[in-house]
Amino acid sequence: MAKQSSPVTDQETRIGRRVNRQVSVLLNEIEKEEVPDRLLELARELQKALGEKA
Repeated sequence: MAKQSSPVTDQETRIGRRVNRQVSVLLNEIEKEEVPDRLLELARELQKALGEKA
């Protein structure tokens, strides 16, 4: 059974654009954050363990 698509309203389009902008701003801010040394250490240990498993 095919799903019927209803037309997107102008308001929904504006809301979608606003959400996209907000997500973009948040992602940019997250990328600027410094990664804690402990998190990097854990990532290296995980990478090493996965390499040994292969």
